[in-house]
Amino acid sequence: MDNSNLSLATDTPIKAREQDLIGRIPFAERLAGILKSAAGPESLVIGLYGPWGSGKTSVINLVENALSRKNDDGKAGVSVVRFEPWNYLTAEQLLAQFLKEVGGALDKDAHGRRTLFSKLRGKRPEVLNAFAAYSEALIITAGAAASLAGAPLAGVAVPAFGNRLASKLRKSADRAGSVSAEKQRLEEELLKFDGRVVVIIDDIDRLPNDQVRMVFQLVASLAKLPKINYLLSFDEEVVTRALSEVQKCDGAEYLEKVVQVPVRLPSISSGDLERILLKDINAIFEAFAYRQEDLDDNRWNGVCLTFLNNRLFTIREVRRFTNALKAKLSILPRFCCFEDVVALAVLELKVPKLVDWIRVHKDFLCGTIGSSLYMNNMDLKDNLANLEAQFSEIVPSSEAKWAVEAVCRIFPQVANKTGMSHCVSYSRESLNGIWRADSFDLYFHSNMPDGIDVHEVQDALNVSEGEVLLEALRKHAEAASMIDFVSAMRARVSTLEEERGEVVAKACLLALGLSREKSYAALASTSADLELLRLIELLFKQLGPAKSGEILRASVDESKGRVIYPLAPFLISQLNSLNDRGNGGCNTLLPEGDIFELSDAVCAKVGEDATARNLFLVDECHYALILLKERKPNEFMAYAKRVANADGAGCASFLSFGPVRYTSLGSGEVTSFSFDKTGVAKVVELAKIDGLLAEARADGSFFELPEDFQLIAAAFCVANGGDDGGDRISAEKAGRLLACWRRDSRRA
Repeated sequence: MDNSNLSLATDTPIKAREQDLIGRIPFAERLAGILKSAAGPESLVIGLYGPWGSGKTSVINLVENALSRKNDDGKAGVSVVRFEPWNYLTAEQLLAQFLKEVGGALDKDAHGRRTLFSKLRGKRPEVLNAFAAYSEALIITAGAAASLAGAPLAGVAVPAFGNRLASKLRKSADRAGSVSAEKQRLEEELLKFDGRVVVIIDDIDRLPNDQVRMVFQLVASLAKLPKINYLLSFDEEVVTRALSEVQKCDGAEYLEKVVQVPVRLPSISSGDLERILLKDINAIFEAFAYRQEDLDDNRWNGVCLTFLNNRLFTIREVRRFTNALKAKLSILPRFCCFEDVVALAVLELKVPKLVDWIRVHKDFLCGTIGSSLYMNNMDLKDNLANLEAQFSEIVPSSEAKWAVEAVCRIFPQVANKTGMSHCVSYSRESLNGIWRADSFDLYFHSNMPDGIDVHEVQDALNVSEGEVLLEALRKHAEAASMIDFVSAMRARVSTLEEERGEVVAKACLLALGLSREKSYAALASTSADLELLRLIELLFKQLGPAKSGEILRASVDESKGRVIYPLAPFLISQLNSLNDRGNGGCNTLLPEGDIFELSDAVCAKVGEDATARNLFLVDECHYALILLKERKPNEFMAYAKRVANADGAGCASFLSFGPVRYTSLGSGEVTSFSFDKTGVAKVVELAKIDGLLAEARADGSFFELPEDFQLIAAAFCVANGGDDGGDRISAEKAGRLLACWRRDSRRA
């Protein structure tokens, strides 16, 4: 698509009957009929109530058209004044302009044409004389001005009324009496007047509070005159609150005294909104040259059900959404799935904080390396409750259940692990779905991350020899920009020829472990090692199992075992794939023999290093220990017992290995922990733990541990000493106990 011709919808209200897409013309016609045919001379004030974006101004435009339409005899019926108070900043300006426009409406003939005073006949001149006198009295009388604005008027320029009215004002200055006297005279003349004036004031809810008061005081007292009717349009809740604040009274009661006929704007039917929305989406689909075969019908129906049905409530929201969708499609790569872009655009409009969360939780959402470690062994209901509780921290609580459904709808891995598998609906497997690890980033990065040179990425993929590419990766690891660089590479590897794919894969394998950005979070890993493994996964898919196994074995040998530990999460995911294969799960990326051989190599490395150091204290060994626990549980149990029972520091490090950590989505801070006390009891006696930790606190070795380990050990003591059972232990409780331990240590 040529983006130079991209047409974005504006928030301009409709002005003509043919623009009405939701059938509001009959409503507008009836409203105009009430204003036209109001019986009696008394002033009528109608309030049109509706929230922002509901289409009040469009209805007002249709009402004005109906009021201005001429009758069969060619008469206009009523004179319409469209008064816009937000154009004036002071009480003086507001009053002067209002009087000018109403006076102008009185200066019209029966056909709606302006006349000259010299050509007026009958009662017309007397009405204008009376109006001019009343206007002058209002302006020059400080008391009347103060009643309007709450402060004296500071000299309004009479010429604001136009030459003809100004002339009349000057000639009648010597006759000006009190405001009440002039108003009474004007009322008498208006009763003889054979026409009507309708004053329309729209968007009162957009005014500052003091100007809201000015408008209502104007309508309620100074300008409430016979045969002058009003149509006021505003959001009732906003105006009521403004009047309450500025008048120091009950705003609702004040409003009731001014508005005689409250009329609520009819809501737009969900059917009408859906029809408009789908029409716009279809036009966008065609404008961006998508084809019908690009759309997964089952998945699209699911997206419509969760993201479009009853999620957009006004025409304004629909227009904002379609504009956002057009802009997003213009920025993202053409091969992003249309249904996923639509879903993401709705989330960005309705719950932007949830999109921020999605952006950084790729492992968890896409089911890539490491994510299964935190959900496979948990009950589906627990997973669901945990996710819903966490979403409640970043979206309104009323939207938490919908947020879970929305995430499950576009990420089948999450749906399957939370018992929401009914949300998974595919008729075919898209190669570029947002739920795939190798295409996830395409939906969030339109170009290079900050500080990454596109030419450097292209050279790394297409030109650089393996050693040169490895050095480039090393440079980015040292600069703490490995993640961005690898992400940029991964977004562009799909077009690599096989020979280049082998070079890049080997360089990435050798680069494992270079990064300083190691972080293993429960729901999302941001470590560069895992980003490298994602890229390697993608390359292995293209190269096939046999070639991938060959490259991997050669890289392990060339690195002299240095990449063994960083490979552990990849091998765990491959073992899980082997287990799932019998149930129709995904195929592995390596030959089965290579998976077992390399997994055992990791276990052997753990056994070798375990004789020299406590591996529970080394972040790099976390996944390696999990792999040892899966492949060789007896060896893991023997090692864990040796470490945990040796001393308090070893016990604390072991306790930190197994708990489930619940993390606040808003701040990223750990909020609580949950322990498998039965599993812990198999390694170290629960009654013995307090004593081991106390000894370590006494000799200071406990406080030499990382603070995270100290906090988890304290949390376990809270869980072990209370009635909490296997329930969550808050980080706050654990923190209080840890602070107490530290105070006691300082006293000792």
